Amino acid sequence: MKVTIAEPEVLITTVATAAEIIDEGIFNFGKNGISLIAADRAMVAVIDLLISKDAFEVYEVNEEREVGINMTNFLSLLKRARGSDKISLELIENRLILTIHNTTKRRFSVPLLQLSKEDIPPIEQLEFKASVTLKPEILEDAIKDAGVITDAVTFYATKDYFKISAEGDVSQTELELREGDEGLLDLHVEEDSKAKYPLDYLEKIIKASKISDEVSLKFAQDYPARIDFKYEGKARISMILAPRVSE
Repeated sequence: MKVTIAEPEVLITTVATAAEIIDEGIFNFGKNGISLIAADRAMVAVIDLLISKDAFEVYEVNEEREVGINMTNFLSLLKRARGSDKISLELIENRLILTIHNTTKRRFSVPLLQLSKEDIPPIEQLEFKASVTLKPEILEDAIKDAGVITDAVTFYATKDYFKISAEGDVSQTELELREGDEGLLDLHVEEDSKAKYPLDYLEKIIKASKISDEVSLKFAQDYPARIDFKYEGKARISMILAPRVSE
């Protein structure tokens, strides 16, 4: 197994975003690309990502392989790459060899972990009533605005508009988008939906906006949300986030 990517930022940002949620993970090297799905220890969020084989300059995977890795260690090595470097990953016995090459070649050995697969909630069975697609910077600004006020953010969607709001003891903020607004790329709502989500997890997943062309939010009334960041058919970083239900 050997893969090489010429855009290190895609791999680095994908792993960095996942590392915000989980400490260890099992990467699956399959025929369609490299994928990972794992829940955080608190079972509040599930990270689900795919780096398509189309993102790689070389993608030689003859059979599906699962590789357990410490996320912090792996990320620290990936960050040694610069923008013009290429990154290669090669599986040799019980080690993942990471090579950063440009005018020179630098090799790192990544120890593999024996990790057991987690019982992940069946996220493919979730049924959402509202779907919103935005430019990533719109969501990023709304989350940053909310962060100076409180620790949770509310999504509200109708057939006519989408709102992101947050309310603290003394201040509040609201962003509203309607069809035709430049930042709103798509809005599809089967029934009015409103749900509140913890801000700290949204602040973690928003790091994926660095490589994303668009972000989609899918949710329903007091229901988990699915947040998908996509990059030109090369990568997808998703998070399923549990709602914060008021008592």
